[in-house]
Amino acid sequence: MSHLAPEELLLDYAAGALPEGPALAVALHVALNPVAWRTVQDFQAVGGALLDSEPAPAPDEFALQRALATLDSTPVEAPPVPPKAIPGFEWAPAPLLPYLGSAPRWRKQLGGFESIPVRLPGDTHRVEILRLMPGRGLPQHHHNGLEYTTVMHGGFTDSTGSYGVGDFAIGPGAQDHEPIADVDDGVPCIAMIVLEQPIVLTGPWGRWFNPLVKRGWL
Repeated sequence: MSHLAPEELLLDYAAGALPEGPALAVALHVALNPVAWRTVQDFQAVGGALLDSEPAPAPDEFALQRALATLDSTPVEAPPVPPKAIPGFEWAPAPLLPYLGSAPRWRKQLGGFESIPVRLPGDTHRVEILRLMPGRGLPQHHHNGLEYTTVMHGGFTDSTGSYGVGDFAIGPGAQDHEPIADVDDGVPCIAMIVLEQPIVLTGPWGRWFNPLVKRGWL
């Protein structure tokens, strides 16, 4: 059974009401999960129908003429070219590719996992792509803010359940959890996480490393 983003989050995404970080996490979820995609399509169709049902304003003849003149003088643009897959990142959904750059590189982190930061200048969320080898996991931690996770390759299991490709997880808040990459398929788990606030490490070394986590050094 797949894990879907809450309907209110999908509705906000369909309406364009999410900050860039959460919107990217949901976009990846929608690109990989057919049920989430259909739900967003339904929300957008309902929104379009509501707009169509509103009475149209009285036509302004001069405004219409100006608009037509503008259209006549505007060059027709070619449709955008879909981004090309990046070698080694064939698992990446199309919405992620513009954020990866031409040569993304994995960075090793304490705890045995790897990450690629995603820079969003207009958003305060911390966004990263994580790669966990089979059987390896993130340090035990909890959250003071929201955490959104979209699985793009492999899968992981924690105290809230098991998640595979296309699944969406919301961090369990104050409840400790320790995501561990699944070993059954023998492939790494690759997921995007979007953090509203830094995680709080709760393992034996948490009190030593939490100041570094808060500063974004880990």
